[in-house]
Amino acid sequence: MTACTDTAFDDNEAHQLVPLTIEAQPEAATRTSLEGTSVEWSEGDEVAVFDFQASKHRFTSINTDGRTKFVGKVTAKSEPFAAIYPYDLAAETGNSLAQLAATLPAEQYVVPDGFPAGMNISVAKGARNIDGSPSNVTFRNVCQLLRFTVPAYAADKVTSIDFTAQTAVAGKLSIDYSGASPVVGIASSESKVITVLPPRRTATFAAGTYHILTAPVRLNGFSMAMHTSDGKTYHLASSTQFGGEAGHIYSLGSIDLVNTTSVTDCQHVYDADNILQGTALTVAGAPIEGQSWTVTVKNSSGTLIRTIEVTGDSRTSDETDASWPYIPAGTYTVECKYTTSNNREITKTLPALTVPAPTLTLTVDCYTAHTKYEQGDVTSANKCDRLTVYSPSAKLSVAPALMKNANYTRTFRRTMNGQTATTTEGTNTPSWGNYTGVPVSGSLYAFSVTANFAGTQVSASKQVRITGLPANFQPPTQATGWSNDAGTTDFNGDHVRLGNYSLSQPHRIKNASWFNIPQGTFVALDYDIALHRAAVNTTANVKMGSQQVVYCNDTKYGNDVHNTGIEQFTLNENVTSVTCEGSYGSGATHTKVYKLNFSYGKK
Repeated sequence: MTACTDTAFDDNEAHQLVPLTIEAQPEAATRTSLEGTSVEWSEGDEVAVFDFQASKHRFTSINTDGRTKFVGKVTAKSEPFAAIYPYDLAAETGNSLAQLAATLPAEQYVVPDGFPAGMNISVAKGARNIDGSPSNVTFRNVCQLLRFTVPAYAADKVTSIDFTAQTAVAGKLSIDYSGASPVVGIASSESKVITVLPPRRTATFAAGTYHILTAPVRLNGFSMAMHTSDGKTYHLASSTQFGGEAGHIYSLGSIDLVNTTSVTDCQHVYDADNILQGTALTVAGAPIEGQSWTVTVKNSSGTLIRTIEVTGDSRTSDETDASWPYIPAGTYTVECKYTTSNNREITKTLPALTVPAPTLTLTVDCYTAHTKYEQGDVTSANKCDRLTVYSPSAKLSVAPALMKNANYTRTFRRTMNGQTATTTEGTNTPSWGNYTGVPVSGSLYAFSVTANFAGTQVSASKQVRITGLPANFQPPTQATGWSNDAGTTDFNGDHVRLGNYSLSQPHRIKNASWFNIPQGTFVALDYDIALHRAAVNTTANVKMGSQQVVYCNDTKYGNDVHNTGIEQFTLNENVTSVTCEGSYGSGATHTKVYKLNFSYGKK
């Protein structure tokens, strides 16, 4: 809006300084207060009038019969003159009537729906008519106005505003009024910052519309810092180009108090059993008080993995998010979306979110005969196969629903006895088939599993022992590892016979690589041995390693009588072999071995 005033001057030449009355036309727009789109003079307004000597004279407004007049004195015989409103901002002298100067303060007290008090600089020029009649002049605005609104939610909070431009906007103005319209200039060394204060004797801005006065320069964007009574500072910035024409009002819109929004907490969620359920994100700092806002989280591929709708100042979003209840470890892009009081949709990038790795546990399980024995379950131990690792399985501390979610990768890699296999499982408790034919070994076997869930890897293993127990030889045969000692051992259906040759030395049947039983193991031997004599007595004994565990002789048991029983004993050494020795002298003396069954003993 361009505000203009036609004003009449009267000159009395009787003295060196003669009275002059400037009458403001009632229909014209004027300087100091704003009502709707019109500007009105106020009682007591003062203007500076420069006469042909470029001397500054004070003129004050009065109201007479509803008309506004400015009265003062100028130098006698003054014909050309120039006037500047307000008096206090005009320079003390002018270089000429066409070259004026005024100072626009860099600190401005605003008023609601009006101009900063006493600062709307305007200029006029004219000449006294020879016949003494009024000479009408037009006041023209020198500054441009920037309109801003304090929204209701920000009422009585803002104590001051720093308006910052990229060029000088306040300070000493040079006004060239040699042409039809004034041309205003400002040096680049003048102030780029205007401090805007609430109305005098008021601590804060009430809700409403206010104006800032600046030099009429083209603005290539601006920033505003709003300081509040609670010690906070809010920032607003725009890159919009505008301005450059004196007397025009340019709207800055509402000065929203935009908070610093952030993700204040990121925690993985576990249940009472420490099973991972998801990830909780807490966002805080509503961009604009009372306005709903949204936070989105995207991964490095740009996939949207979390949307948090917020109506208050903060919200925690956790595993209730069905698509991505868990946020894998990594770095994520976070954006905040909100609508300003000017109904502008804003998308703001927040600091990157770094999600830590979760605490996951993996337990693996399996068992062998010896495992059951060590657990005290001898009955189950002796029902096991001697060379089998049973029920290999794993349990990962991740909720089943997460394991079934196709958004997350999950693999299990298992290793046992040199065999490795990788599977993709949709369960947190995978199990696999038994490992059979695992060789007897003096070392423990490790059943190992490595689980990878959504990029977080964890490993675990369990050690088991294959001892060779239980081992049933009923009867012992070459197929079960018992040897034929150079033709002196006969395998005869339900038994094996040692001897029956005229040789004067003991012979044995033996087993190698079938056992590796640790010292201290409690073992039971179920045996059935018969002795046959001819000319001499016959004996037989069974040894585990060097430890004799059964001894038979035909003096005690008689000829061809079955020696049977169950012997239980604790091994006094590590055992890797079993031998059965028979002694004979001549004729048909021999030993018959019907059964040797080794198992874990029960105390």
